[in-house]
Amino acid sequence: MESNPSPLPRRAAAVPPGPPPVKRTEEERDALVRSLLPLVNHVVARMGLYLPPHISQDDLISAGVMGLLDAVDRYDPTRGTTLKTYCSFRIRGQILDELRRLDWVPRSVHKDARTLEAAQEAVAQRLGREPTEAELAKEMGMGVQELLEMLDRIRPATYFSLQEPVFNSDEGDSLSHEDVVPDPSAMTPFASLLNEEDKAILRRTMEKLPVQQLHVLTLYYMENLRLKDIAEILNITESRVSQVHTLAITRLRSTFLKERKQ
Repeated sequence: MESNPSPLPRRAAAVPPGPPPVKRTEEERDALVRSLLPLVNHVVARMGLYLPPHISQDDLISAGVMGLLDAVDRYDPTRGTTLKTYCSFRIRGQILDELRRLDWVPRSVHKDARTLEAAQEAVAQRLGREPTEAELAKEMGMGVQELLEMLDRIRPATYFSLQEPVFNSDEGDSLSHEDVVPDPSAMTPFASLLNEEDKAILRRTMEKLPVQQLHVLTLYYMENLRLKDIAEILNITESRVSQVHTLAITRLRSTFLKERKQ
């Protein structure tokens, strides 16, 4: 007969000022945490698209569990967010903290990402359409294989976290993006982040993407498929799915920010 699992450890960190957390007994808290543990694996798997191969998933899962514990203790239902959504945000945030500690994105990676964005914009302006990988590689003075290797390197630089502060501030109480996200119960969490103008910009930008890039984004974000599943559907390798995704996200982000400034 299996013995009851030992209670999960409680967080030692103090709860910051704000609405009091939901009061639960230790048994209720432990049961809730256990029911949400699969969410940690899900978040780590989804974030795997952006991570270099040397990052240990076990370390990220450990960090994610700490984020889950923190979320369960701090959850405030009056903020209009479901517990599962809030836990997802905190898990991602804790994992990103761990990645920052590991210094996972060197400055050279950000430099390569900016170089790629500039080249994509220059070729697109000149041709009046999105460039092929061969055209993009030529613009950057490299071969296609070199470009693909660069895409693998800059994957982490294409990640955006709701845990990051809205304004550049070192203060601990700075607002994060998750603090200003509208009610996620409206439509989908992704759609709720965008107003009508932003959605129009995004839609126009996506319509200009090559078909393969659009397929990858649709299958990953709308159909919630894993890289392996997308690779099988498109009959390409998982590595190739990642490269296509990086190209698409880099172009979407740069074009979106440029149009918003205008």
